[in-house]
Amino acid sequence: MSNKLHKMKDGGSNAGVEITGQLIAYLMAVVAATVCVAVPLYARDGYDQIGNAKFDIYKNILRLGFVPLLLLAALYGVFWLREKKKCRLSVTDGCVLAYMFFTILSAGFGGFYQDALWGSFGWNMGLLSQISFVLLYLFLSRFGRQYRPVLVILCAVSAVVFLLGILHRVGIDPIGFYQGLTDDQMAQFLSTMGQATWYASYLIVVLPVGTAVFLYAQKKIWRMVSGIYVVIGFCSLVTQNSDSAYFALAGFMLVFFWFCVEKEESLRRFAAVCVMFFASGKVMSLFMRIRPNPELRYDFMTSLILDSVLTWVLLGICVILYVLLWKRKDKTFPVQKMLRARKAVLVGMVILLAGIMGLMILQTGGLLPEGMGRRLSAVSYFTWNDDWGNGRGRIWKFAARIFREENLFHKLIGVGPDCLSSYVAANYGEEAELLWGQKVLTNAHNEWFNMLINGGILGFVSYAGIFVTAIRRFMKAAGDEPLLTGIAAAAVSYMAYNFFCYQQVCCTPFVFILLGIGEYLCRSLPHSHK
Repeated sequence: MSNKLHKMKDGGSNAGVEITGQLIAYLMAVVAATVCVAVPLYARDGYDQIGNAKFDIYKNILRLGFVPLLLLAALYGVFWLREKKKCRLSVTDGCVLAYMFFTILSAGFGGFYQDALWGSFGWNMGLLSQISFVLLYLFLSRFGRQYRPVLVILCAVSAVVFLLGILHRVGIDPIGFYQGLTDDQMAQFLSTMGQATWYASYLIVVLPVGTAVFLYAQKKIWRMVSGIYVVIGFCSLVTQNSDSAYFALAGFMLVFFWFCVEKEESLRRFAAVCVMFFASGKVMSLFMRIRPNPELRYDFMTSLILDSVLTWVLLGICVILYVLLWKRKDKTFPVQKMLRARKAVLVGMVILLAGIMGLMILQTGGLLPEGMGRRLSAVSYFTWNDDWGNGRGRIWKFAARIFREENLFHKLIGVGPDCLSSYVAANYGEEAELLWGQKVLTNAHNEWFNMLINGGILGFVSYAGIFVTAIRRFMKAAGDEPLLTGIAAAAVSYMAYNFFCYQQVCCTPFVFILLGIGEYLCRSLPHSHK
């Protein structure tokens, strides 16, 4: 009798785990999908305080969603403990949990615990936001079985956002957001996302996912749909006018190239993606000449992509490569040669970056020949000064000094999440006013530098560890699940873009949603990738 009773209890626990797990999975999919719809599209009053409006809708969605999710998770934990299951934690999980611990520590002891709760006004990247990112990751990594509809909704909504961005760049405003704005203001705002840099931060996180579908989809219908999506995304990318987005583009395209060289079909599709990108630049250049905004001043890379002869040459090379790959169908694919070419490209990228850094140092120091120095001076990025990168030179120098002058305690745990502005006001108020007037320095305009100050060395290491370990593991497992390539590419893109930008509601929740889905996919594979 006791054995039967024991089996009945075990059966009840198993059923409890399964049913509760399914409920969490469905509810989590609803929450994630709602974030993917509401945050990109919602605005209360056009572009007026649009960042606060988007954060408010994000906050309300998670308030409603996480209360039942946490209650269900507690119930799931009871059933799970009865079964005495082992707790499987990946190295990325460890970094996420460490980051949450050090963020709570930083908020409590950084010196600005009241400001740390929600963060700076207009940015709202305080403690509660950081915890929400962690919870998105943890729930999706364990209960992400409904990830497909979430990703479909994410890409479908982003296609609408990208299309509106394209229309706005040619002066067509179907949603009425531009009513009452000057040409100068219209040059700064795009689609339903607001400031062009915020818009770009969303674009560079989501676009790699749709690109991965095009590169690896087996069904023709998905290739066609994703191909249209990629073209729309590229047309918007080349006109959003933020040079940081091209740094992100280089990062996620390098990830795709790394994998695509292993198979002829994927390499052919990669060549097609390259053709789409350069062709999009030329098509949008024509449209923007037909319907120009006289106040829109192109950044260096936007001008290069739209108007340079060099990009015509690169387009021609990509077309030729695509045709050659198409003609050699059914022939033996030289895998070893392509793998060597892959390494050569990687070495070439390192040499190129080192060369650019070397030229910057020499140009800034006035050590180049006069003629060469004069030509390089036409590109502001080659001269390091306070105005470099739209004022980032001044901000980075100031932020570096702040970190250097912090005591050891603050160096280790930081001043609190999104508390840089509070720390500056308390300790460097007069100097900051001399440098920026009445403007508030809310962050270092470099997410990793910003994390070092706000979260300290411990927070920075754990936060960076989330991305580094996830990218490494996703790329290692991508051979078994190609979608992981797109998620790894999105994470690389986010890291690259935010080398010049910062956390905010238009991008950070989405990258944690993708990281959670990627972790779920890794855990679902036959061979676990720790």
